[in-house]
Amino acid sequence: MNILLWVLQVLLALYYAMGGMYQLNVGKLPPAWFKIVPKSGWIALGLLQILFALGLVLPPLIKATPQLTPGSAVGLIVETVVVYFLTFNKFMFKAFVWILVPGLFAAFVAYGRFVLAPF
Repeated sequence: MNILLWVLQVLLALYYAMGGMYQLNVGKLPPAWFKIVPKSGWIALGLLQILFALGLVLPPLIKATPQLTPGSAVGLIVETVVVYFLTFNKFMFKAFVWILVPGLFAAFVAYGRFVLAPF
């Protein structure tokens, strides 16, 4: 179980770090999104996403407060759902899958690190 959780943590960290880097590069975001949240808001959300992604893998690796890992997983779920509802004004299945699948994996990591195989 520990190996599966580590694999999911690393994959989720890579996925969300790339998404955060995309949000930091505000020049490539769709212009309509700036009507919803200003550029500084997107930069803040991108930084938050990168910090949560790092929180999935770094604390247990350096053996400093590994309890941050499940909290980071929950934070990623919340941040991703907020961004989804901010940017999509109608239900789009294709976009929702990109939210649902990593969100379920992050929920499993949070549950796994809280209950199944805590550090």
